[in-house]
Amino acid sequence: MYIFEISDDYPKNFWFQYKTSMVPSLSLKKCKELKIKESLLFKIEKKISVKKLFSFDFYYSDGPDFISPRLANLLSDNKEFLKDVQLIDANVIVNDCIYTGYKVLNILRMISCIDLNKSDSEPIIDYLPDGPKWFNKIVFKQDVIEDFYIARCKESHGHIVMSDKLRQFFIEKNVKGIDLYL
Repeated sequence: MYIFEISDDYPKNFWFQYKTSMVPSLSLKKCKELKIKESLLFKIEKKISVKKLFSFDFYYSDGPDFISPRLANLLSDNKEFLKDVQLIDANVIVNDCIYTGYKVLNILRMISCIDLNKSDSEPIIDYLPDGPKWFNKIVFKQDVIEDFYIARCKESHGHIVMSDKLRQFFIEKNVKGIDLYL
């Protein structure tokens, strides 16, 4: 099991702004399928190199994160992966041009996977010691037996984990934008 997070080589100027208010980012942390009629919209305000931007497969924003059309096509053929995720249509605006075919990952599975006794965490809000936590160090439970591709951590909904089989798939397909070498 691996934490699903941004790669070190993802440029800071490639962070998108989330331009759609119809789906708040918190809705995507509930692990429930959403009914959405329109594509979500993301934009980069600065002029950037489209060629370099489109060399990545995973994109970050101030709202939900999303994947490239290439990665969406690769993943949409995997029925087991699609049991864990809803792919939501997204468009991006870069250098005043609209690009389609992007997908937001709405993760539908949640698993208990963080060992709270071995991890280093503190409450985000002092007066809620049993509330949401900030993790300085995460240690996974050794006895997780669920068969999954990608999931949210029950102990911290903001953290996403991927299985070794998904990580291997990403390595084989040369997916860029996700840290695969933890």
